[in-house]
Amino acid sequence: AIDENKLYIIDYHDIYLPFLERINALDGRKSYATRTIYFLTPLGTLKPVAIELSLPPSGPNTPSKRVVTPALDATTNWTWMLAKAHVCSNDAGVHQLAHHW
Repeated sequence: AIDENKLYIIDYHDIYLPFLERINALDGRKSYATRTIYFLTPLGTLKPVAIELSLPPSGPNTPSKRVVTPALDATTNWTWMLAKAHVCSNDAGVHQLAHHW
């Protein structure tokens, strides 16, 4: 897929990470910086195949990243749907705050 130029990435990690501690300190708020890998399908559409959710590191041995892939069953599908919602939130934020500024 890489040799055929069929993988694409949208990387919101570096633009969001500096703001996450302040966002997540607000009551009822939870946000992640995201990186998403897409596969170009034969129909010419981009299908998300992996999403990395990142938080600022809270300690030297504390994991701050998690990779989510499409669910294989209905029980874990909610994790994939929430990860995609965080990507949409990052995308909308960059669009409104960076592209329209």
